[in-house]
Amino acid sequence: MIRSVFAGVCRTPFVAASRATTYKAPALVHRFYSDQATPETESAQPASSANSAEAKQEAEAAPAISAQDVEKLKQTITEKDAKLKELKDAYLRSLADAENIRTRAKTEVDNTKTFAIQKFAKDLLDTVDILELAIKHVPQEHLADKVANKSLADLYEGVDMTKSNLLRTLERHGVESFDPMDQPYDPNTSHALYQAPIPGKTPGHVFAVEKRGYVLKGRVLRSAQVGVVLDTSDN
Repeated sequence: MIRSVFAGVCRTPFVAASRATTYKAPALVHRFYSDQATPETESAQPASSANSAEAKQEAEAAPAISAQDVEKLKQTITEKDAKLKELKDAYLRSLADAENIRTRAKTEVDNTKTFAIQKFAKDLLDTVDILELAIKHVPQEHLADKVANKSLADLYEGVDMTKSNLLRTLERHGVESFDPMDQPYDPNTSHALYQAPIPGKTPGHVFAVEKRGYVLKGRVLRSAQVGVVLDTSDN
């Protein structure tokens, strides 16, 4: 009895193990390929054929372009090119005009800055002329004796220093004097007050300078007032 029970107990695990480890191979699935048309491809082929047929019909229905139409298109293109060239030339001319305007405006601004003191400097020239006349009319023999004429000599020296200092101030601002003595008469820089025959002097040359001329940055601020040698060869 005990043996039979033991045998039954011992057989049971082996049966369970044999049942648990039982393996069934999966069934093989075979796929076959064929070059025969399927219902789906058979239905797609008529659609593509219909599309190509419609495109062909549309191409045949399109109107043909005649040689006259081609000439008209060429003429239109030529006219457009000419118009484009005209607009480009107008644009370039506008750029050139704008550049010229900017250049002129810059030049005017620079000139305004450069010659801003022109009127003020010209007014000061009258003072310089008065000082020169005062120095010119002092007899030199009175200046020789500085002991007897000390007051006059000191006054002369003070006026001369004032004139020199005023001229240096004008020079710092671009105003310079010029003396055309014994030079050919130039109407652009000098004004002839009178003419006279002077023996030994070249006709047409300056023999006397009543007032010196002045220039401001190369521009004539005041013409020199001069006397010119008269040419008497015609007489």
